[in-house]
Amino acid sequence: MGNPVSMGLHPWFLNDIEQQFSDLKRNASRSEVLAIGECGLDKLTAADWNLQLRAFQAQIQLADELQKPLIIHCVRAFNEVLAQLKHVSVPVIFHGVNNKWTHIEPVVKSGYYLSFGKSLLSSQPAIRDAFRKTPLEQVFLETDDMEIDVTEIYKIAGEVKSIPEKEIVLQLEKNFSHVFGL
Repeated sequence: MGNPVSMGLHPWFLNDIEQQFSDLKRNASRSEVLAIGECGLDKLTAADWNLQLRAFQAQIQLADELQKPLIIHCVRAFNEVLAQLKHVSVPVIFHGVNNKWTHIEPVVKSGYYLSFGKSLLSSQPAIRDAFRKTPLEQVFLETDDMEIDVTEIYKIAGEVKSIPEKEIVLQLEKNFSHVFGL
């Protein structure tokens, strides 16, 4: 197995989705592809909404067929994304969460995971409050494309949750094992 990766059609980069999806489908069953995504819906991108929906629906179906988790890109489209996920049978991770609790509470209640990263570095009380309220059993931490060590995110997460960093590490290891079966 090569380096573990996720693979998907990001809503920012959709053009010829038939060809893109064909390429995705051909490669997604490889052992190093642990998840489908980043995929989802984005109301701020220029990509056509119907094109985004078609691509997202196809990737949900592919993830279910392959029994691989979905990594979700969601910008100002929580209700629409949740509606598409109603019958999904695989674990779902919302990537790059930077929203207040009222936006993410339905995601938490649906049993999905939320991945926090650079948003925790900001001092925005609403985001830190949302993280504090999200059960640790539904959390992942990430750096995404930032040039920062993930241990910094873990340290801040411990401070925000008022628990030892070690406790966060242990729970996120459990979360990873549960979602990815590793």
